[in-house]
Amino acid sequence: MFDFAIAGVQAPVFLLALVGLTVGIVGGFIGVGGGYMVTPALIVFGFPGYMASGIDMTHICGKGLVSTVRHRQLGNIDWTLALTMIAGTMLGVELGVRLLVYFKHLGISGVVLLVTSVALMFTLFLYTQVETRRAHKKMEEMEREGKELGRELQTSNLPKYFQIIPLAPIIRCRSARVIVSMWVIVLVGMVTGVLAGFLGVGGGFIRVPALVYVVGASTHIAVGTDLVEIVVSGAYGALRHSIEGNVDMMAVLFMISGAMIGAQVGSIATSYVRGPAIRYILSYSLILATLGAALRLVYVLTGQSVHWLSLAAVVLTLGEMIFLCLFISSLVWFAVRRRGGKWVPEWVGPLVI
Repeated sequence: MFDFAIAGVQAPVFLLALVGLTVGIVGGFIGVGGGYMVTPALIVFGFPGYMASGIDMTHICGKGLVSTVRHRQLGNIDWTLALTMIAGTMLGVELGVRLLVYFKHLGISGVVLLVTSVALMFTLFLYTQVETRRAHKKMEEMEREGKELGRELQTSNLPKYFQIIPLAPIIRCRSARVIVSMWVIVLVGMVTGVLAGFLGVGGGFIRVPALVYVVGASTHIAVGTDLVEIVVSGAYGALRHSIEGNVDMMAVLFMISGAMIGAQVGSIATSYVRGPAIRYILSYSLILATLGAALRLVYVLTGQSVHWLSLAAVVLTLGEMIFLCLFISSLVWFAVRRRGGKWVPEWVGPLVI
């Protein structure tokens, strides 16, 4: 146990570094900061809700920078899309931090963070899981028919409705291969920025689905482009949280020590899979994080008196990240086997490159 003087708590250093490593792998793979998993975990480790939010936001900035550099090398970033979102992201983060400060003064920041997390993550899980299963089934049919599979396939019709909104200026995002109103992109940035500032996350768990299902970008481009936004929102959010006294830099350093390695591994793994595989991992991360947040919510609402709930939440949090890392590793392993002409399970074939 390490005594974090600024936060006023004692927490296990090894678990902080392990959380950083595993979330780095998952975050680099699905394009999220991982705060929807980390912030609730920090609350269970004993950090106050506002301090957990600030610590995670600061660590996300450093980890996101490493992932962004790697995804740029892989060609997964649309800079027009990323830079257009920045204005909305900055405004949203400021509004989100102010909202968190309001609940901090009321003394209910932990409860509000957990309730919001549970509701939002479960909704996103349902939509992403249903759409990805449809896309996976269609890819299996195409493969049986001998048709060539591309890097991406999605079945949602939502992007068509947003792409025909005639509000000028209309911009062309060449890497993402979409033409859409600038205001749609700015709105996506602002909404996810509010969540980033309030929940202490990079906003990726809602921005990646929004880029895919609202803007119409491919999953790989959504992942890389979102990481650019995570760096921006993370840097600004870290500054604002530091001003408010919500950051313990020692805790941040322990988490980043693992995250720097994990971010590289996760980013490289995206080159071995197709879009639906990334969305599967995203949806599974959302439902597992929802269960963990729900346990923490019950633990907080019972006055932190039911100690097995705290233990279950910690075990589930670490378990979900290890599970996702193993899932990602398995997909990469199957991709390597398939490239070598070896057998892989039938359901895996359409998901890997």
